[in-house]
Amino acid sequence: MNERPNWQNFDSFLDSIDNEPPLADSERFVSYSLDDLYPAWQAKAHCLGVGNEYFFGDEEEQPTMSIKQVRQASKLCDVCPVYRECLTWALEQKEEYGVWAGTSGRTRRKIQRMLDDGDTSVDVVVEDFAHGRREQYAERPARGVAGRARRSGGLNASGSRLRDEAVG
Repeated sequence: MNERPNWQNFDSFLDSIDNEPPLADSERFVSYSLDDLYPAWQAKAHCLGVGNEYFFGDEEEQPTMSIKQVRQASKLCDVCPVYRECLTWALEQKEEYGVWAGTSGRTRRKIQRMLDDGDTSVDVVVEDFAHGRREQYAERPARGVAGRARRSGGLNASGSRLRDEAVG
């Protein structure tokens, strides 16, 4: 019977193979650290250490983030030094959930459809966002909402002023 060695940690594994990586495709190489799984730019991100709930919501209490929560998280993204890298990553990895580079999953899904249809490229989207040109990527309110806003003079049911996007 062929017994497998009992390695206590990754260092002892590397010592046992003289620090040589696997030679054959059938031999698996395991990452030394979880940090190896994340791109280097994430170490410079303002969101580092803030907590997943801030950018992904609370799975137990409210799995879907409110508009207010998305906007709050986006404020940190607006001044982040790795904004472009974050948005590029989110689009290339097709991140569906959470706030990445100030974008919601809904906005990224719309962008992804545009990318899939060949209407734009990741580079163009990133440049547009970096220069504040986000209008063509924003989700539009349902027709009923816009119609109600026009008929009510821009006021919602409680008499508060509606946001400009809902009116126009």
